[in-house]
Amino acid sequence: MAARKARHRYDPLDHRMMARAIALARRGEGHVEPNPMVGCVIVRNRRSIGEGYHRRFGGPHAEIEALLACTRDPQGATVYVSLEPCCHHGKTPPCTDALIAARVARVVVAARDPNPVVRGRGIRRLRTAGIDVETGVLEGEAAEVLAPYATRVRLYRPFVIAKWAQSLDGKLATRTGHSQWISCEASRRRVHRLRARVDAILVGCGTVLADDPLLTARGV
Repeated sequence: MAARKARHRYDPLDHRMMARAIALARRGEGHVEPNPMVGCVIVRNRRSIGEGYHRRFGGPHAEIEALLACTRDPQGATVYVSLEPCCHHGKTPPCTDALIAARVARVVVAARDPNPVVRGRGIRRLRTAGIDVETGVLEGEAAEVLAPYATRVRLYRPFVIAKWAQSLDGKLATRTGHSQWISCEASRRRVHRLRARVDAILVGCGTVLADDPLLTARGV
């Protein structure tokens, strides 16, 4: 059975809770790769009773973290997860099995897993167990977080981030070349967060000769 696509007429609560799940997913940045960053929120009677995210590579997935964090029985609850729950045994057991065992009533998924090992099978497994599954809530926002993972499993290549700083008039440095930074403090913090999550940094020989940059991740 094909996954039911989003009709974009969700309860505002669906958007709010999925936005929270995606925000939680970002907390795994730099710690879970090459796994995807995933967040999960569990709601019962329109109140969050548990939330979690994938914290580290090889560790429990977001759904398990959220189930363990529940302050009430999740039976009959709605689960919001930014990526389709896994249905296979890897470093951890299938999240679909845990959700079925918890007797949740509904699972709302932002994005399907592009990994051929999963790709729709998690959704079908939940539906077969009688759980209502909806997909596509804030899919675009989730896809942005999942881009490095999706690039690896779909295209079999690294996810590349192109970064440069320039002034409003298109300059990269002052005329003398003595400017240390032309970017602001906020953008420099962002650069260090990006460095912390990547496996390699490539710069041109001109940058090395002129600046001899450390290329380290500081303050993260």
